[in-house]
Amino acid sequence: MARRDAEGSAEHLGRQGWRTWMACVGLLGCVQIHAQEPIRAAWFPDASNVTRFTWRTEGCEDCVDLHPRPDWQRMADLAGIGKVRFQVSSKGGYGPAWSSAPDVVVLSPEALGLPRCQLAFLVGHELVHIAQRHFDEDAHALLVLSGMPPNWTKTGQRAMELLEGDFPLALRMSPLWHQQEMEADWVGALLAAQASGCSLEQGALPFLGADSGSGGGVVSAHDPGQERVRFLGAFAESARRLMGSRH
Repeated sequence: MARRDAEGSAEHLGRQGWRTWMACVGLLGCVQIHAQEPIRAAWFPDASNVTRFTWRTEGCEDCVDLHPRPDWQRMADLAGIGKVRFQVSSKGGYGPAWSSAPDVVVLSPEALGLPRCQLAFLVGHELVHIAQRHFDEDAHALLVLSGMPPNWTKTGQRAMELLEGDFPLALRMSPLWHQQEMEADWVGALLAAQASGCSLEQGALPFLGADSGSGGGVVSAHDPGQERVRFLGAFAESARRLMGSRH
């Protein structure tokens, strides 16, 4: 389970957010430091308003940091994400790519060997999970479905532990996971279109079309590949328009 646009123009600067803090340096005293923080693209859907949980970054044992390609960072900026860690896993235990709360995208060596646009779609899909706070949605839903009070924990990992060994609970979570994966598919495909210049026919559709499996069972988050292809067909024209908006 898959778990800027950098323009040197006044228009681009006008779309950026600014973060201000105080820095104290030796005898110079304290000064205000302003740094750009990306604001998500106007077409990008709003994130959920669920409670924000605290997440411990838990990298996999075989993962090493991976320097992001420029279009990956552009996708992250369009999604309004300030910082993302990219890693590669030698084992690829969760498929070609997955995301870990709060800000890690992990790719397998096989994923890195994909054609450029298919890889862009895959990265975009995982960035959507982070930008849309799907991890927080999961933790919140697990508390509700388990009958726990909302203040039972503020730690995301502890909330996720409620799922361990509880198949009926996983079955009840399945509709939410399915919705999240559909969102990650269409928004990720549009990110790849604007940031990488990749049409659906170049990226998302051939990647998903290569998956002819059953989708993974009754609690799987993903539809079979061909169903995902049919769903994304409605977004092909939107992707072409975003490709045309690149600078």
